[in-house]
Amino acid sequence: MKRFYANFQNLSLASKIASLMSLLVTLAVLALTFLSIQRERANFEIELVEQADLFLETASHGLRDPLYHAKLDEMTDLSNQVSDNADITFFVVYDRDGKILVDSREAALQFSQTVDELGATILKNSAEATYTKWEKTELISGRTIKLGDQVVGAVSAGFSTTPLSEKIRMITTQGIILAVITLLLGAAFTILLARQITHPLSELNAIVGRMSAGDLTQRVTYQSEDEIGQLGAAFNKMAEQLQEREWLRDMFGRFVSHEVVDALRSGQIKLEGESRLVSILFCDIREFTHYSERHSPEEVVELLNQFLPLVVQAAQKHGGMVNKFGGDSTLIVYGAPHEVKDNAYRAVQTALDIRSSMYILNRALVEKGDLPLRVGVGINTGFALAGAIGPYERQEYTVVGNTVNLAARIDGLNKQFPENDILISEWTYDAIGDKRDLFKMTSLGKVPIRGRNDPIEIWSVQGKE
Repeated sequence: MKRFYANFQNLSLASKIASLMSLLVTLAVLALTFLSIQRERANFEIELVEQADLFLETASHGLRDPLYHAKLDEMTDLSNQVSDNADITFFVVYDRDGKILVDSREAALQFSQTVDELGATILKNSAEATYTKWEKTELISGRTIKLGDQVVGAVSAGFSTTPLSEKIRMITTQGIILAVITLLLGAAFTILLARQITHPLSELNAIVGRMSAGDLTQRVTYQSEDEIGQLGAAFNKMAEQLQEREWLRDMFGRFVSHEVVDALRSGQIKLEGESRLVSILFCDIREFTHYSERHSPEEVVELLNQFLPLVVQAAQKHGGMVNKFGGDSTLIVYGAPHEVKDNAYRAVQTALDIRSSMYILNRALVEKGDLPLRVGVGINTGFALAGAIGPYERQEYTVVGNTVNLAARIDGLNKQFPENDILISEWTYDAIGDKRDLFKMTSLGKVPIRGRNDPIEIWSVQGKE
């Protein structure tokens, strides 16, 4: 049973509908056939009993005088006449003691000296009552025969039930033929109906698969006024809303970091602000103002659209959050809104990737006749306040504090040390820890920083070991 249920579960929806509907139709036809047989059997039995009563009553009237006067020839003639009727299986006449006088089944038997059990039983009944007994292939019926108030004998006869068997056989055959025809027609219409249901569902399933793969332009084409059509209309409306939501998410992600969007959706950001250990990376294009003066606005925008994606890709590769763009400058945060392990190490890796990408971009610029660009990077590590800044109507998730300001100041030191394009603070150097051996770094000594009383040690990153 379990195996059958498992196999049934694996069938397609159309096959399940067709199988169940065909089974129901077949059972309905068989049930009607069974009820018809039972009704015909009951009617036949009633009619046969009535016929038996009428026959025995008529026979009784014909046997009164022959029994009273012991006219065996007349009784035998009547028995012979009855024997010609194929529906009567036997005809027996008894005397008043229950002994057989005439038996159509045994023509030679006359004046039996033995009391017949059936005859005795019939004689025990009241004169007005008819004895009946149903056998497998016949109805046995009998009654006493009276002349005046005197019982002169009894008569019994068997009535064949073969016509009933033949009728039942005919009804059964008709029922089977009707069941087969109904099954075939029902299966055809059921399959047609199932396809009307499963085809739209298959189309919907395929569309859901393509939407899951990212194509939110998919729509259901099935149109009708039934529940399937209503489902298709509801699905199309949902798809439009998903497409609009994805468009908003994409547009939102262009202006707000995807990391911030995901953290906002999952409730991981404390908009009121929280202190986090972060590494801050500032980078910008050196002498960008001079470049802008020598190129058209369209050329400047084109350059930025080539440069900034390199920065974003490098940041995302190492788990950084691109927090904001400031013209040619970019602020990247490691450690907010999500905690980033080894954030100082990841920030330096990002800076080296930016440098490598700039080699490729500068080669393309030189081929076009432009001068190569120089990019400066400043990195600092420490605690900063991360949260939503601004009025309720227009807020921005960012990081603020001395750690951020110092990273910007270190980025500005690239002008003071033009031979060095990646500068890190002593706190970033310490935060890199054991992984310092992976980089080639040189100390530039204690350097005064605007806005700070004491100078800090600055390190230059030349590359990887």
